[in-house]
Amino acid sequence: MDDNHRLIFELNDSPEMKTTLANSEEFMAPSNSTALENAFPKEIHRASDLLMSVSVHADTYKTKIINLSVAAMEELEQMALEQEPLWLFNVDRRAEVLNAVEYKNRFEPLDAALEEIIGMIKMGRPIELASFNYTNAKVPHDNGSESSLPMENGPTPPLETEASRASGVVFMNPIDLVNMFMDVDQWSIVFTNIVSKATVLGVVTKGELGNPNGAVQVMKAEFHVPSPLVQTREIYFARYSRRLSLNSWIVVDVSLESIFPNPMIKCRRRPSGCLIRGTPDGFSKVTWVENNEVDNRSVQTMFSRLISSGSAFGANRWLTTLERQCDRLAIHLDDRVTRGGATSLLKLAERMVRCFNWNVSASTENPWRPLTVPGAEDILVRTSCNLDDPGTPRGVAITFATSVWLPVPPENVFDFLCCGKCRSQWDILTSGRVTREILSIPTGRDPANTISLVMVEPVPSKMTMLYVQESFSDSTGYYIAYAPVDILATNSILDSGDPDRVELLASGFSVLPDGRSIVGENGTSGSLLTLLFQTLDEHISTPEYLPSVSVVTIYRVITETVSRIKGCVGIQA
Repeated sequence: MDDNHRLIFELNDSPEMKTTLANSEEFMAPSNSTALENAFPKEIHRASDLLMSVSVHADTYKTKIINLSVAAMEELEQMALEQEPLWLFNVDRRAEVLNAVEYKNRFEPLDAALEEIIGMIKMGRPIELASFNYTNAKVPHDNGSESSLPMENGPTPPLETEASRASGVVFMNPIDLVNMFMDVDQWSIVFTNIVSKATVLGVVTKGELGNPNGAVQVMKAEFHVPSPLVQTREIYFARYSRRLSLNSWIVVDVSLESIFPNPMIKCRRRPSGCLIRGTPDGFSKVTWVENNEVDNRSVQTMFSRLISSGSAFGANRWLTTLERQCDRLAIHLDDRVTRGGATSLLKLAERMVRCFNWNVSASTENPWRPLTVPGAEDILVRTSCNLDDPGTPRGVAITFATSVWLPVPPENVFDFLCCGKCRSQWDILTSGRVTREILSIPTGRDPANTISLVMVEPVPSKMTMLYVQESFSDSTGYYIAYAPVDILATNSILDSGDPDRVELLASGFSVLPDGRSIVGENGTSGSLLTLLFQTLDEHISTPEYLPSVSVVTIYRVITETVSRIKGCVGIQA
């Protein structure tokens, strides 16, 4: 087994670990346990996808979907262009918020009770408020959100409104952007830190010959925050692209619950998407609007402020991701940067980051289960077996992760973790050894966005180690993904070798704001640090079985790494 991908079982040689191992059998995880129970088994999800896929091809439904998409496009265009009174500036959040009252008056039909009140007023009849049904009434708030009035005969409806808008310049022309949005594979790759998985369930219209003008397709997608402790948002929606003028396009998403009702809905996508206008220099001015109704009742307490602030899935996160990915593409095309093996290294790092983003999500495809050690329920584990993927080491891989709150600003945590010479201070594998960055390639406008090679100097009985690392940040979060690579593979990459044949197991960190500063709370803002490690485990014979030696080692790696990070960023034990 390759030492670069081997779990560090030498930790188990200490007397303390031997004692823990002796008592760990009772903490064995049953093979069918899961960390986050899904409301329905996978078979029901597949059946729903199949039913939707068949239904969208019926002429009756096609007409309804097209009409819904056109109406959504018209709404989104107004949402993207208008200022007050539709959008108001919130001083505490230092951001635009949707005026819920104005939105409701303009875009939502009057409910039956309100129509009856208006009719009574016009006719001069007395109004008896006790006789009205307030089941669906919503109360708008100053921050742009809404909450439902209590129902007389049942619980309060759980859906809350999250709405946001952001604008920026993207280094790509409008038609290429639209083509990317309408290609589900390209779209998933560009937004890999948000989109866990996406599928086209049916094409309603293909658009014009040679371009996507007028194209409508029905999709299913899962959106995630980079932590397995936060459930993904699963949405069925229609996506519609439309040319507005010679160099101006709009791409809109809208949920299909008005056509295919779903009483168990947890996220409804109101008209959302982007208005794209070409600039004289060949780039695009993009205005992004996110407008969703969501059920946040099951959000893990640690993440509740961040999620309730609306920024975790907000317009700014989508737009800054798009800007960063287009910056990266521009680097790919710059001969001054991608000489020699730099192009191969960029492609290798891109695959590594995609693997990290996939692994760190709570997607329904990731069967996480809690580590069965008392007090460690937030440490999640899953296993997988690779037999034929040339880009992944053969054998049973174990992935484990957790999230913790740190009373330190996110940028401080990020600066420490991405520093090559500081690696041995938190990394148990390189503890006591000298580490240094030997190569760095910029990947965007932000100097923090880099791909680097970190070398771990050899010591007696231990060989030289190398890590490929990519660090990137935007206004919504910070990320570090890394993977060990052997010297032969590194030399091949730097000699323009095939990056797809280099075996990788991606690990890394995400560092998000805790939401305090976003919602205008006083006091020091903190960080939500997610740690994810992936390695081969020689003690696992089948993916369903997690032996006690692995349980204890996982617990030790997570807890000691967290302790080291806390100490290095100035948090007292």
